[in-house]
Parts: sequence; C-alpha cells; structure tokens
Amino acid sequence: MKTKQLVEISMLVALALVLDFAAGLYSSFLWLQGGSISLSLVPLAILAYRQGLKIGLLGATLMGALQLLLGAFIYHPIQVILDYPLPYGLLGLTGLWASTVNKKEKVTVAIIISTFIASAARWASHTVSGYVFFGQWAPEGMSAMWYSMTYNFGYVFFSWLASVVVLVLLYRYYPKLVQT
Repeated sequence: MKTKQLVEISMLVALALVLDFAAGLYSSFLWLQGGSISLSLVPLAILAYRQGLKIGLLGATLMGALQLLLGAFIYHPIQVILDYPLPYGLLGLTGLWASTVNKKEKVTVAIIISTFIASAARWASHTVSGYVFFGQWAPEGMSAMWYSMTYNFGYVFFSWLASVVVLVLLYRYYPKLVQT
C-alpha cells in the first residue's frame, strides 16, 4: 500500500469511529441493548468509493474491529463477529459502485443503491446476532426473530437515510471529496 492510501484509510476509519461513538452518546437511551443512529457510513463509503471494494472492506472491517476493542458488550464468542467486524465490514460493499461514482454517471443513484445494499447486509448480520443472543428480551407474544428484525431495523435504517443525505450533499457540493 502507498502512504497516501494508508493515511486515507486511517483518517476515514478514525472519523467513522468518532461519528459512531458520538452517536452512541445521545441514542443509548433509545436502544437500550445497543445500536445508534450514526453517520459512520459516510466516511466508510467515501473510503470505498475512493479506494475501491478491497480497501473499502478492509477499512470498514477495521472500524468494526476497533469498535470491538474500544467498548463492546460480548455475551458469546460468535456474537463478537456478528455484531462488530462483520456488519461494519459489510458497509465496505459500497466499493462495488466505486467505478460508477468515479465516472460521474448516475452518482446519486449509485450512492443510494450502494449504501442501501451495504446497510441491508449490516442489518442482516445484526438481526441474526439479535435473534440468537438477545431473543430472550423479546416482549411476550413476539417472536425473537421479529423482535430482532424490528429492533435493528430502526437504527440501521435511519443511519442509512441520514448517511445518504450527507453523501449526496457532499457529492453535490464537494465532488472531489467523494471521488478519486
């Protein structure tokens, strides 16, 4: 890797981590069992758009691993993977659309689709973890799977929505920030 690449990875992953922790400060009362509405997808998507899929996956997985090291709630060893490196690493899937974003064709559509697919993959990972490890907290009469799906949908969906707005605005007003 080139020095410029390493610096870009470090800066954007650090920004994603800060944004995620900042979001956790205000929304921990909304999601008592974890999760928050965060803009961490924004720097991770920018990294993936600028550097491609491989670096996007690497940076996003690194962010999840750092989050794990800096304050995770672990109930089972498999949950370590399903709640931290895997779901955040899946946000690097936005890199699949790097060439479209960099060609400057249908960028808004590419941002919406890429972040939606990556966020849906993240949601699926958190949902499986929630079902397996936190299903016992489902309200009486509600299936553990439905509880996990709806609980995780709330913060993942609104994180996606807020991130799309920010990314589209960044592209519109500062396209060189998003593109290579």
